[in-house]
Order: sequence, then structure tokens, then C-alpha cells
Amino acid sequence: MSIARSQTVELRIAESGAELGPAVEAAQYARLISHEPPEGAGQEQAIARFVAAFAACAEAWEELEPMRRAGALAGLGAQLDALQRHDLFVHWAALDAGVAGSGGAVRMPLAVLTIDESDLPSVRVQLPGELQVDPAGGPPTH
Repeated sequence: MSIARSQTVELRIAESGAELGPAVEAAQYARLISHEPPEGAGQEQAIARFVAAFAACAEAWEELEPMRRAGALAGLGAQLDALQRHDLFVHWAALDAGVAGSGGAVRMPLAVLTIDESDLPSVRVQLPGELQVDPAGGPPTH
């Protein structure tokens, strides 16, 4: 499966875990997480912890009661703080992406996140024209 055409997407900075709720919901279906190469073990660990926490949150989201969802988002907030201590910031968007497959085009939620040193309020990214979705192993995480 692949996204049929490329598009520019505006991502906004995540200042709290609560802001990532829509991205977590979309990530249940598909997610794209991109980051700069880490500048040392501290950045590498902070990135890995955030990505793991985000993925775990997305995979458990449907089963969580509202109070536990708030706790999960607070945990993501703590991971955002850890990233910021290493001068890294998360920008995100949740969108409805057109995905082409053997049965025709379908629309599905997609979470797009970047982790880098930009602390701008928003950034623009270009989604690739052919985003591969792994049908056997679940959504891609890069």
C-alpha cells in the first residue's frame, strides 16, 4: 500500500503530552516518525524512549479508560520534557491520508511526527509520494 501523491503537511510543536491525543488516535492506524541522527547517547536514549512510549500509547489507546488516557498523555509529556533537556522538539500532525492498495484507494488516519532541534511553533514537511505501509507488521515507524 502507498500514499498516491506527495503533499506538504504543516506540523505544530508539541508543548504538552495532552496535545498529542489526536496524533495518538491516528497512530493506531498508521504513523510516520522521523528524527535527526542523535548527537550522542543522551539524545539517542531520549528519542528511543519517546518513540517507544508513543507507540505503546497508540497500541493501548482503545482499551484505556479516559482517566488512563490522560495518564498516558501525561507520560508522553514527561518524554517531551526529556527530549527538550537534550535540545530536541517534537512537531506533529494527525491527518486523513489517501492510501492506494490492490482493492482501490482508501482513506485512513495517519500520525506524522518529527523529532529535531527546531523549536519553531510549526514546520512544514513533504510526505513522500510512495509511503510504504507494512501490512504484516503494522504501521511503519521511522
